[in-house]
Amino acid sequence: MMLAALNVFAHARGLVDDPLYETKPVDFLVRISSQGKFIKLESRQDEDGRGAPMSIPRLPMRAANIAAGFFVDNPKYVLGFDKDDGGAGNKAKRAEKTAARLAAFLAPVRAVAASAKSPEVRAVAAFLESDEARGAVLAERPQDEWTGSELLAFAVGDATDPVHQLPTVREEWARINDEKKAQGKTGRCLVTGREAVLARLHEKLKNVPEAQAAGASLVSFNAKAFESHGLEQGDNAPISQDAALGYALALNHLLKGTESRRFRQGIQVGKDSVLVFWTNASESAESLLLSYMDPTEEDLRRVLEAPLKGLESIELDDKRFYSVTLAGNAGRVVVRDWFETRLGDVVRNIRKYFTDLHVGNTPPKPVPVWRLLSAIEAPGGRGLTPDVATRMLGAALLGHALPRQVLVSALDRLRLPPGKPELEREQLRLRVALIKAYLLRLRRDNTTLLEVTVSLDKTQTAQPYVLGRLFAVLERLQSAALGGDLNATIRDRYFGAASRNPITVFPRLLQLAVHHAAKADNGKWLERVQGEVMALLPANRFPRILSLEDQGLFAVGYYHQREAFFTKRSPTEGGAPPSES
Repeated sequence: MMLAALNVFAHARGLVDDPLYETKPVDFLVRISSQGKFIKLESRQDEDGRGAPMSIPRLPMRAANIAAGFFVDNPKYVLGFDKDDGGAGNKAKRAEKTAARLAAFLAPVRAVAASAKSPEVRAVAAFLESDEARGAVLAERPQDEWTGSELLAFAVGDATDPVHQLPTVREEWARINDEKKAQGKTGRCLVTGREAVLARLHEKLKNVPEAQAAGASLVSFNAKAFESHGLEQGDNAPISQDAALGYALALNHLLKGTESRRFRQGIQVGKDSVLVFWTNASESAESLLLSYMDPTEEDLRRVLEAPLKGLESIELDDKRFYSVTLAGNAGRVVVRDWFETRLGDVVRNIRKYFTDLHVGNTPPKPVPVWRLLSAIEAPGGRGLTPDVATRMLGAALLGHALPRQVLVSALDRLRLPPGKPELEREQLRLRVALIKAYLLRLRRDNTTLLEVTVSLDKTQTAQPYVLGRLFAVLERLQSAALGGDLNATIRDRYFGAASRNPITVFPRLLQLAVHHAAKADNGKWLERVQGEVMALLPANRFPRILSLEDQGLFAVGYYHQREAFFTKRSPTEGGAPPSES
């Protein structure tokens, strides 16, 4: 199902319109005369050393094997270049391999020159057969500037079109591929259900985290242990050449990086995985979804002006949403998760996700999953299991409950002393936002739990919430009384104990509050707030122990009351506006 959806996507987006060609960054044009003499090496690289994109005959799959491109390839094949990296390899073997690469590149050029009677092709063949001409190209650049990975194409005389794009050469390339297909094994394709030529090897996927830089295989059988019934390689999972190319082109398109993102249409999930998604709607709808699920700094600036605007325009229940989570394991790609659902459901779930995370008086705004999780990681980035990020994305896209580890980790971080003052307020908001979202989604499965509001709820009488508010008032009293003369605040010393075992901490804190109120400039007003909060507590004010969920509600109450102190008070509330201390 997944490969079929990817194949459909590849055809819908025109990724396989011309399956014999692909767009690659070509670094240099080797310009030669009609007799095959070298004229000059024309650079197509920009200031950053990137070649200009050009349509070229699809390069073959190769690892350690020798497989040449058709009229376009790197210097190892085109020029017989052998980079001397100081290795201790056998020079004779290296020379043999260099000669084999050059011969593999020259062979189809000679064949086309003999059959097509093209003067341009004959010029390329003459160039390749000349050691002097190939050496002249290498001499055009300092030896240490050649990496061996540059892509080279040919142009003859003053022609603007490279040789590989000439009609005669294109016809020969099509004929060669038709001959290869005719020799291939046919069978019923598992993806399309049609009889077709089956792929022996599949294209590799690039840019998968923790996979080989050269690419990794999603479908691969390269050892006897993976084979059965005497079948070899791709015969174990019969997929047509067209479908195999389609799904690989689709995934490589989604995984490819852009100027602003590591993945065009993917979200980093932990260190070793990426979630890529696509729809059968429009590219603009996919771009909008990505800007909310994994916003760049530019996206964040834009949505601050119009929070969540635009999501309503892609609520299309007749369209489908697809997602797959991939992880690399050396030369292989592992599928961690796959799901398909209605696009309209995904949009509604994303809206609800941001609503659940919303705390404070500002409008809701998208926050990347990695930023949320970094706020609750233990110092040094430890403590979260690899599946938490995947389950967080499941909560956003599918409306699932948040993993309980989110609540545990958020509470653990709140018990540690705050970090840098300029970052702490935002980090506190993110931690409490995750706690609030966890509690809200837990409530949907257990109607006995209380609703959790966005900002301060003065009518809320749930004991953990009120105790959290009280702790924030007592912290404020201490701050107002002692100002900056504090080695450690009551939050630094007592937050963990107060949220777990209130009866062991609050009686002492209330005694301290009497002295703090006497010293604070706005002590009377804070005492009045303290009295209003304590009036909401039951007769047994301080329980012995709070459950994890109640500890989460305590944290929400603490945050709500703390943020309320940052809000300018009306004259009827008395006192001067509080400062952000």
